[in-house]
Amino acid sequence: MKYSQIFTATAIKSLKAIDPQNKKRIIEKIELLAVNPFEMSNVKKLVDFDVSYSMKVGDYRMLFDSDDSIKIFDIIDIRHRKESYRRS
Repeated sequence: MKYSQIFTATAIKSLKAIDPQNKKRIIEKIELLAVNPFEMSNVKKLVDFDVSYSMKVGDYRMLFDSDDSIKIFDIIDIRHRKESYRRS
């Protein structure tokens, strides 16, 4: 069963700011993630962060949480790799 995707307002705003070529790659990876989220080689479980997982897409990192019981993942933010793990 395919996972549903929920984008936060922050993730939508970040995605809109990304150039069209990278945006297309990110959207394609999100669609693949919905089919089989944890068997992708570029998905990493995070430790001591507010979000649970990170997925590499070129120079960008998609930060997301997952609820396996109801097959949903929440896309929290999409950031350039230089900024993705900074703490406030």
